[in-house]
Amino acid sequence: MPRFISPHKVAGVLVGALTVAALTAGPASAAQGKVDGTIGAGDKSCSWTGGVTSDTAPNSLTVDRSTINTPGGNLSCSGLSASLNNDPAVTFDDAAGTAKADALDVSVTVIGVTCRYRAEGLTAQRDGTTRSYAATADVPLKEGGFLCPATQTVTATLAFH
Repeated sequence: MPRFISPHKVAGVLVGALTVAALTAGPASAAQGKVDGTIGAGDKSCSWTGGVTSDTAPNSLTVDRSTINTPGGNLSCSGLSASLNNDPAVTFDDAAGTAKADALDVSVTVIGVTCRYRAEGLTAQRDGTTRSYAATADVPLKEGGFLCPATQTVTATLAFH
């Protein structure tokens, strides 16, 4: 049974990655930014490039899910399908080297089973003085049947530009 459930771990990873993406957004200004990301759990992963943000880091920003999810974005996953259900708001604390997302809500479908995960207040750590961030988080199940793991441990990397 663990092999059947392991694809659902990807859902957790996706939630984590998208959460990290949301964490790296800053205050709104006139400049639009971009975010690339990779997320994973176990042997599954998802990635995207060129997601649009409402501003550039370290300003507070919002990640536009329509520019990550297909067909508008290029979210690509191995062995599953996934989508971001919200537009995460991200704030940065440069003194602490962190980015924090208000909430991350992701749906993952594996072998016809859809699991929805939602986490609030997720934090990612910056890599040196770059705008690249990494996080590992346990993300709880919001909706889904008994085949959906109650919590997913995900890892994610995000690069804002």
